[in-house]
Amino acid sequence: MTPPPSSRGRWDVVVAGAGPAGLAVAAACAVRGLRVALVAPHLRPWHQTYCLWADELDAATTALAGPAGGPALGARYPATVVRTSTGQRDLGRGYARLHNDVVHGLLLDQFATGGGVTVPGTVTGVQDDGRQVTLADGTTLTAGLVVDARGGGPGSAQQRAWGERVTGDVGDLVPPGSALFMDWVTLREAAVPQPPVFLYGMALDDGTTLLEATSLAARPPVPLPHLRDRLHRLMAEAGLRTAEEPEKVAIPLDAAVRRGAGVPVGAAAGLVHPATGYSVATSLRTGAAVADAVLAGADADAVRALVRSARRRATLGLFALGREVLLGLDEEQTDTFFSTFFTLPPSAWNAYLDTGSSPADVAATMWRVARALPPAGRRSLATGVARAVRPRSRAVTA
Repeated sequence: MTPPPSSRGRWDVVVAGAGPAGLAVAAACAVRGLRVALVAPHLRPWHQTYCLWADELDAATTALAGPAGGPALGARYPATVVRTSTGQRDLGRGYARLHNDVVHGLLLDQFATGGGVTVPGTVTGVQDDGRQVTLADGTTLTAGLVVDARGGGPGSAQQRAWGERVTGDVGDLVPPGSALFMDWVTLREAAVPQPPVFLYGMALDDGTTLLEATSLAARPPVPLPHLRDRLHRLMAEAGLRTAEEPEKVAIPLDAAVRRGAGVPVGAAAGLVHPATGYSVATSLRTGAAVADAVLAGADADAVRALVRSARRRATLGLFALGREVLLGLDEEQTDTFFSTFFTLPPSAWNAYLDTGSSPADVAATMWRVARALPPAGRRSLATGVARAVRPRSRAVTA
């Protein structure tokens, strides 16, 4: 619903941006009776493929739909497969793909039922006091709190992927009932050294299969045509055909946090995992926490401290160090790293994949990986750590 100009008075909360983080905050605030305006150019369902762990989907379902549940918020894959040169393993943790239309529709319905109001447009500025936003058309909105969910900046390091929905028999590429989380073997081409790229895939609801050639992290980013060509060569060899338009992914991994008077959430708050690119589970669970804080009377500084606590900043800093190490590994070293990483106990590697983990748990996992690597792997890891830390040391002494 779009309000007439006369109703655009003071809002409890103005949310800029309607991605998963922004819409989750807007819906949660509206459900709690706060007067909320959501500013976005459009409210179409998200087109990206969003994935998370099955247990994270369970938690999101409870948080968004309540204990009684509701429509399925995602598709589940009981097995999650990793393939490296040492073999194939089931991680023992289910995987899930978000049903974007269902989650989007559920949040919009909660937002509208709670009296939330949509303002079509784009926020171009948040005034210094954090209580007023300006839209591209000159409209101004005044609020007790402005939530900035407009996404992060471009970043110099990115995760990139070229995805195709394919028809045909994928054979053992994606085992039936499984999500192929990482395959560091299938896309390797022995003729020439190339950037580390893994195959990612899962069956979709319409009978097609999503296959993606993915660069986990690179600076500068791996060009999308390179990923496309490697995937297309595999498809040609396997006799697979493209069913729809490709999905092109570019996720900044080191984008700066949006500064200013608003409270950033999601990618704007730097909550994309710096070493994996995952963010949707964090975005969906942020909504309730922000809304409860606002309802309890928290000001902008307190809500910022909630979203980016000292504990979380420390965890993200360790992940950023891990990202810098990954950036320096070639194909063989990357394969060795993940061959070792997933031999750790699940509690250890799970901790490394969650931005909500404690710094102590993440540091312990990093130490365990270092100890478990073969000598050559430890040397490459040490080189990567030294390379990552050196610029920071220079900056401190400058």
